[in-house]
Amino acid sequence: MRKRKSKSSHIAEILMHRITSGTYSSGGMPSQRALAEEFAVSRNTIVEAINILEIGGWITRLARHRTKITSRDDFSEKLRRFVQASRFQPPPINKSSSWLEEQNLLGKTDVIDLSQLCDEHWDGHINFDIEERAMSAALKRFKSNNDSSSIYETSGVLPLKIEIIRRLALKGIHAQPNEIVIIPRRLQAYRLVSEILLGQGSELWIPEISLARHYGIGERHTSRRRRLPVDEDGSIDFDGLWFSKRPKVVFLEPTRPKPTNRDIPTVERESIVKTACNTDLLIFEDSYCNILYDTQPPLMASFDTDKKAVILLGAVPTWLTAIAGFSFIVANRKLLIDLLNASIRRDYFTPELLTQLCATELLASNGIDEMLARFRVFHRQRIEDVNRILMSNLGDICSWSLPGSFGCIWLKVNECVNCDRMYRTRQDVNFHPGWLYGEPTKYWHHLLLRYTMPIDRFESGVNRLASLVQRCRNPV
Repeated sequence: MRKRKSKSSHIAEILMHRITSGTYSSGGMPSQRALAEEFAVSRNTIVEAINILEIGGWITRLARHRTKITSRDDFSEKLRRFVQASRFQPPPINKSSSWLEEQNLLGKTDVIDLSQLCDEHWDGHINFDIEERAMSAALKRFKSNNDSSSIYETSGVLPLKIEIIRRLALKGIHAQPNEIVIIPRRLQAYRLVSEILLGQGSELWIPEISLARHYGIGERHTSRRRRLPVDEDGSIDFDGLWFSKRPKVVFLEPTRPKPTNRDIPTVERESIVKTACNTDLLIFEDSYCNILYDTQPPLMASFDTDKKAVILLGAVPTWLTAIAGFSFIVANRKLLIDLLNASIRRDYFTPELLTQLCATELLASNGIDEMLARFRVFHRQRIEDVNRILMSNLGDICSWSLPGSFGCIWLKVNECVNCDRMYRTRQDVNFHPGWLYGEPTKYWHHLLLRYTMPIDRFESGVNRLASLVQRCRNPV
């Protein structure tokens, strides 16, 4: 059920329409007392409405509780200062910082952390000029648009949903605006879906190799967590899934699962979706990295035209755009979207309006395609550099596949190395041991490294890792 607007928000919306339509052409607005009498509300409610307009840059507060409407020139100057400041200090690819940065420990410790799964910092923001142009155009369009009511939509602004729908149609997925919810972060989408769909009577199924395990999804929401085995060649064994008659949700990252770089075949995708549509199984499909690869199998959601079984998580990812990164859920309205809108976790909804305006502009102008083309060139060079660094330092004792997944590499260490000792005695370099791969801790031989840090820091970390590996070789 949609939450009703507060009185102050409703009044702010009316006043905003009057400003954009020229009703208050004299440059000023009625007094707070006059507005309170007109709308039959208290002065406090009017003050709240004026605060909303002031935060949005529509008015300027003067002395004696008077207000002045912000002129178009004032707005343009404010926009110029914003863009100028943004150019001076471009944001990183991912605004979330590593643990060391959050604790302000950089420079105070000499440990290089090669293991952070989600720390997506790069050497610089190669797409910032494209975002800058999109931001400027989006803000100007928003200012000149008389209909600003969409800023109150908690599930996402309509123009952004329309652009998402247009792009989904190119992948054979057809949706309506009321079947889409905009979510600021990918992890929040995972938690929202798990909190709503998983209960004491439901089962959560995840592959042994799965980001859902790293996120700890479902640990608080179901007592029935099941793992799908992953074969040696990297294929997921779904056979055990069909023996359970309970309602089930399976969380899948079907594109290039870690660490084997293998896809779920198209025939198997279609078969899984067909079976799920006729059983009590829901598939949560994470296509986060789908945009990076030139060739890929069709999304599972494309086989579920009525959205009976597949819940699609898509994204304009933060490694591509620092300003306009967001995630979105596409699902059957009655099956999930209405439940999301009624959820107590509504604080997970809707990224900042600025983010959505810029994202809409990037999608509509095909700026995303230009950004992706640049990033592919950058990423190919990064992979070449990473491969060179690994080969020169660890080529005689480790094997790997590039990329094992986006941003991460899985090293397989030869049997001649005591991996348990290596993990216990590490001092100046950090890495994830192979239990993430489903190996028993006692026998693990896989190391998870990330390559999204600046390349010189990655090379320094690999140098230290190579020294550690040599120290932990078993005697011949």
